[in-house]
Amino acid sequence: MLLQELLGINEEIYLVEESYTSQRTPERTLQYLNRVRNFPGAGDIRLIRVREAGHTLGLLFFNPADENVPVNFWSVFTGSLASMPMKTRFEALADSFLSFTSPEKDIELSSETWRNAINEYYSLTLVSRNLCPGCSVKPESYKSVFSENRVKRVTEIFELLRKKGCYPEGRLLEVCCGNGMSTLALYRLGLDPLAIEINKCTVCQGLEQQVLNPQRSVVMDATAISRYFEPGSFDAVMGFMLGLVYEFNKELWTGIMREAVSVAADGAVLLFTVSSKPEIEILADTLLKAGVEGEIVDNTDSEGTYDQWLFVGRK
Repeated sequence: MLLQELLGINEEIYLVEESYTSQRTPERTLQYLNRVRNFPGAGDIRLIRVREAGHTLGLLFFNPADENVPVNFWSVFTGSLASMPMKTRFEALADSFLSFTSPEKDIELSSETWRNAINEYYSLTLVSRNLCPGCSVKPESYKSVFSENRVKRVTEIFELLRKKGCYPEGRLLEVCCGNGMSTLALYRLGLDPLAIEINKCTVCQGLEQQVLNPQRSVVMDATAISRYFEPGSFDAVMGFMLGLVYEFNKELWTGIMREAVSVAADGAVLLFTVSSKPEIEILADTLLKAGVEGEIVDNTDSEGTYDQWLFVGRK
């Protein structure tokens, strides 16, 4: 696990918050830290600090094995993914610990590296079924789930984008990634998107097949991405084979379009594909009204299955 590699520890690790998205409002983390601070002998706790410059990204406390938990492990507390008010509270609590306890390790990491390591922890926890007790879904074979024709189709779209001078680069976000079928094409093109999807089972499937990158895949609701990312966080936002988009559910999809624009930087590429012209017209109308300059592209082929219609533009 990346966290253990970065910190140079062999023991198990445990994060208090139940998911990546719950790290945005880490109430458990703050409550537990307050309790630990008030324990008798808190100054004798083995402690590791992770920092970026003068800011504490995380604190780890060592927990020796006992009759209840028969293994040594480290509790990991972080506020680095939290909203600014909670991040400030976390750093204040961290400073209070550091005022009377010297860490046995003081490790400098970039916030991006730390974020990837935290994300990997939750991805591996998902695949191990620890987030879904009683899961009855059995792994399927790669060939029964993933299609090389689908990967090729997305690759061809990016060849088209290159000709148009609208090729996504930099900080990339893929919304509604499913099991990573389209994400696989992006990886093969040398791109490294953060891929998000609300369905835990499909994310788990992509992780099990080693298609999705565990450090860059998040179970997250695309209708609420602005809760977790600041405006201007991404240089491109994309989504492949969205839908089905109908009049009766269009508010869901137009909401996702507005969220995509809200976290895109000025000049960012926005790319979305669907299977039919009426669907892309609904999405395009929302994107254009949100300040995106772009166009609908007819990408139909004889098979008439994947990515038949595109919208591509810039904010």
